[in-house]
Order: sequence, then structure tokens, then C-alpha cells
Amino acid sequence: MKDVKFDKRYLLLAGVSVSIVLAVLFGAYSSAAYSKAPISTSAKYSTLYTEEGSFVHFGVFSNSSIYKSGSTHDYYPSKITMLIGGNYTFRTNPSSPGTYTATMHLDYYVSSGKKKVYIYREEIPLGSGSFEGSFTLPLTFNMSLLSEKLKRVREGTGLYRAEQEVYVTVEVKPEGRDSFSQRIGLSKDSASMLYLTGTEKDYKKVTRSVSTTTNSLSFAGSDVRVSTARTLFPAMAILFAVPPIGLIYSRREKKTEPKALKSLKKYTVEGTPPGGKRVKLKSAEDLERTFELVDRPIIHYRDGNIDVYAIADGDTVYEYWAS
Repeated sequence: MKDVKFDKRYLLLAGVSVSIVLAVLFGAYSSAAYSKAPISTSAKYSTLYTEEGSFVHFGVFSNSSIYKSGSTHDYYPSKITMLIGGNYTFRTNPSSPGTYTATMHLDYYVSSGKKKVYIYREEIPLGSGSFEGSFTLPLTFNMSLLSEKLKRVREGTGLYRAEQEVYVTVEVKPEGRDSFSQRIGLSKDSASMLYLTGTEKDYKKVTRSVSTTTNSLSFAGSDVRVSTARTLFPAMAILFAVPPIGLIYSRREKKTEPKALKSLKKYTVEGTPPGGKRVKLKSAEDLERTFELVDRPIIHYRDGNIDVYAIADGDTVYEYWAS
């Protein structure tokens, strides 16, 4: 009999050990599954083509003692600047044919509070044509000509406070590609210094390609999808965790029963609460000592969820409430 009992305990412990190992294993795989996205998305960007326009400019001055004619500056003094000229260059890569049109715009306006009221617009063609990959076009802002045109508009309208907006637009249409538009403006600040805006512009046509990958975990020589692993592995971890937890719980239940009650089991009978004056005992050892003194059977019954052990001695009932 002892050998059989030993074998059963050995098999039980072996089974519980295997359950613990498997529960930990599947728990680790569950953690790995939730730390990894079910699907990975990656984006790749590639440049199909580029378009670039630039205006390299210089000034011609009536007085060259300070500013040398042909030199380039960020600001040009309006009193001595006769013209601002240079070359506008457009290029696209990879090379592609196309057409272009360049126009100078003269917009005349008067100020009404903070609002500009435009009274006249003039357009001057500067050039047009076709190209293969790139083209260069000379541009000139002739200050004397611009002043004459402003004077003519003021006299023609009687609005002597009219002002002038000057800018050049370049419209490029490469074949099979997005249109390219650039505006180069001529402005004057409060210190009567002339400057250009929009002299540089570039454009890139970029495409975005997205690829998705279904992620998986390697388990027992096979690949398991993360989406499947998030359901399967936690369920397996719980399944194998149940036997060890059940065993620990049952052992705790057994250990909570006092030793004195175990020794009194053969003197205990199931019954109903006896009548009489109640004396509550503090421990199972007190119940054991009372039993030895009065030599009466122990009656076991339940009061709700509590086990009660009682010894009736005449009109007195000694009770021990086991929590």
C-alpha cells in the first residue's frame, strides 16, 4: 500500500510540475504575442522627377562709385538703380520636353485704408517656346521704363497716389508631368531699397508605396500568426495553470483545519444545534479540553457558511465556531 501511495504522489507532483512549466511557457509566448503587432506596415518614398527654377540677377547703376554695375545684391538702392537683369533657368530631371511662357505683370492700385483697390493691369510678354530638359530666359526690370508707365497711369487716371506692383510669372508645362509655376516679384521697402522675391523654387514629385506584412511567432518549429497567438497562447497558459492553482488551494483548505479537530473527528457526529446556555470557546484546543472534561460527544452542524462544533453538558452548550 505504501508503494502505491508513493507512486500516486510522485505522478501527481510530476503532472503538476509539467503543468507549471507549460503555463509559464505559454505565458511567455502570450507576452511576446502582445508585444508584437499583428501586421507591420512600411512605407517607401521615391522621387519620380524634380523641377527647379532660379533667377540669377545683377544690377546696373547710374553711379558706380559704391555699387559696381553687374554686381549682385540682396538689396539695390532705388535712386541709382537703372535696371535689374539676369537669366532665369528652369531644369527638370530626368529630362523631359515641354513648353513655357514668361510674362511681366504691372498691377496699379490705390490704397483705401488697409485695402488695395486695383485700377489697371498690364501684361508684357517676355518669351515663350519649347524645351528639352531645361531652358534659359533673360529677364530685365527696367526701372526707367517702369517709372514712365507708372507716371502715365497716374496722369491718365488723375490718381497721383497710385502705386505699382511688378512681378514676372513663368509657367512651365513639361509633358506628362505636373505644371510648374513661379512668381518673381520686385518690391521696395520703406528705405527705398529694391529687392526681389521668389527667385528660387524647386518641386519634387514623390510617390509613396505601402507594403504590409503579417507577423508571426515561431513555436515548436512552426510559424503562428500573431493574431492567432494572442488568442491561443493565453488560453493554453490558463488551461495549464488551473491544476497547480487547484492543488495549492486544496492544500491550503486542508491546512486551515486545526490539528485538534482532526483528532476529535472520531468523536464527532452530525446533528442539529442543541438547546441550552451557550458558552463560546476561542479555539479548537479549548474544544478538545472541554471534551476531555465533560466526556460528551461532539455535535457538528453548520450555521450559514461556518462550521460549528458543540458539546452539550446539561443545560450548558460549549461551542467552537471554526472560521
